[in-house]
This record gives sequence, C-alpha cells and structure tokens, in this order.
Amino acid sequence: MIKADLIEAVMNATGYSRAEAEEAVNLTLKIVIDALKNGEEVVIRRFGSFAVYPSKRTKGRNLSTGKEVPIPPRNVVRFRPSRHMRIVKDD
Repeated sequence: MIKADLIEAVMNATGYSRAEAEEAVNLTLKIVIDALKNGEEVVIRRFGSFAVYPSKRTKGRNLSTGKEVPIPPRNVVRFRPSRHMRIVKDD
C-alpha cells in the first residue's frame, strides 16, 4: 500500500472528497512527524508505537576504493507493533 492507496481508502471509508482525504492523511502524517522531531513517542493503541532512537557510529566501505569510511551517528525512527496487531498469514 502506498500513500495514494491510503488516501483512496480514507476517501471510500468516510465519503470525503479526494482533496479532503488527502488533507486528512497529510495532516495526520505531519502531526506524527512533528511529534517525533520534538522527541516525543507516538503511541497508537492496538496498533503500535513510533519512537526516535540514536544509532551508533559505524564503519562502511567505499565499494570503488575498498577504503573504510566512518558513518556518523544519527537518529532513526523505530516502530514497535502492539501485541494486538497480528498479521495472519494464509497458507
């Protein structure tokens, strides 16, 4: 599912126009992103939580020269699914 599919699903579920559904999806994503930028954890009950964690400094390799290159630490977003969110796979 891509963002356009999500907008379509909101549009079909709510009866909103495409522009209203797109605005709702964009606003929701903006609120989540802004909260994460401010260091807040975003918890959506029965779905999961998003939080920002620092990554460690690591070493990479330049494939053309073979030299090791330091990769600086940065912040990464992690998602932890709730225990209620179970993906059932049909065989």
